[in-house]
Amino acid sequence: MILWIIKGILFATLLIIAAICDVRKREIPDAIPFFILLAGFISVNIKEAMVGMLMTGMPYLLVAVLIKKDAGFSMGGGDIKLMGACGFVLGAPFGALQSIISLLLSLVAGMCVKTCNSNSQWNAITLALAPFFCVGGILSYSALVLSLIN
Repeated sequence: MILWIIKGILFATLLIIAAICDVRKREIPDAIPFFILLAGFISVNIKEAMVGMLMTGMPYLLVAVLIKKDAGFSMGGGDIKLMGACGFVLGAPFGALQSIISLLLSLVAGMCVKTCNSNSQWNAITLALAPFFCVGGILSYSALVLSLIN
């Protein structure tokens, strides 16, 4: 169990760093997903981790490739790499949970921004996603550890 605690502390710390970088510079350094991936090797089921990485990261890659940038929406490469690495740590079910939590939180935040600034167009609202991925990741990892205890 101590390995799961160490893994969780590393995971949460790296997600917080990613969130801070994304808010400040609108960029997630490549080193952060790399170190999250490395943390994922602590107490790993490699098959589960690889499936989680693909199942969690792939939807974000598809969004980045299929959505036209001129439509006012874009997904950065850092977000894709971050979610793929999170999926490696969390596995597919809890990676999906992270996505659901994160995207719901970002939707609520976007609606709040739109409400506060009623003059702005929906496609003009920009949000750094890493803070939402951070909250979703920490909550999902907590759920993962609780599921292991039971």
